[in-house]
Amino acid sequence: MSASKKWFASVATVLFCAQSALADVVAAWNFNSLTGTVPTSMVADAGQGGLSLTEFTGGLSGLVGTDINAYNGDIAGQSLTVTGTSQNTKSLVIDVNTLGKKQLQFSMAARRSSSGFAGMLVQVWNGEIWKDVGSISANTTQWQLYSMDLSSFTFVDNGSLRLRIQFSGATSASGNARIDNLRVDGSLVPAPGAIAVVGAAAIGVRRGTRANEAGAKNIQPTQAETEPIVDKEPAKIRAKKITRKLK
Repeated sequence: MSASKKWFASVATVLFCAQSALADVVAAWNFNSLTGTVPTSMVADAGQGGLSLTEFTGGLSGLVGTDINAYNGDIAGQSLTVTGTSQNTKSLVIDVNTLGKKQLQFSMAARRSSSGFAGMLVQVWNGEIWKDVGSISANTTQWQLYSMDLSSFTFVDNGSLRLRIQFSGATSASGNARIDNLRVDGSLVPAPGAIAVVGAAAIGVRRGTRANEAGAKNIQPTQAETEPIVDKEPAKIRAKKITRKLK
């Protein structure tokens, strides 16, 4: 491998180690404590965040959930269930502390009844208006995982995220949608010190490579290496043979 390739490989390794601050949960809700009356607000079961259900006028309950998308081995437990046409256009809102996190991802498990909420619109708040992220139409026969990339909404990085899920499309009083293991995940923002270490390491690796290359080019052969090798003993033998012939 050439010196330049070795340098790039070394720098890539250093950068990978510095940037591999693992993606981790920012906030997660498993809804396993939902028995009886559903509260209008719930703190995250992991991470830092709050969930608000104040827009709903009833229609909330806990039904059997799933372990799809569960965090840290959470059991299936319960799920958050929204029921009835009277809850069309109502929204669930979460607020998450994203300090020190970027490249955010939203995910949850969901399913619905055939007359349940066919649309669940996911939006983020930019400080002035709600911006659409995407819409979920949950499966009617089984739980499935739904995820959305929030990394293009850089205004939610390293600060705070407000996200809402607006329910629509229920066509009967018994139609419902269930959601479970709602999560926001993100990657750690590298600390300034870590970036400085990466830069110093990269410079050090490059300087070391250059020094080795220069040293290899400047090595000069010693006098012993440049002086021709003289085989004196054979010369003496040849001289004796010539003298004998002259006699």
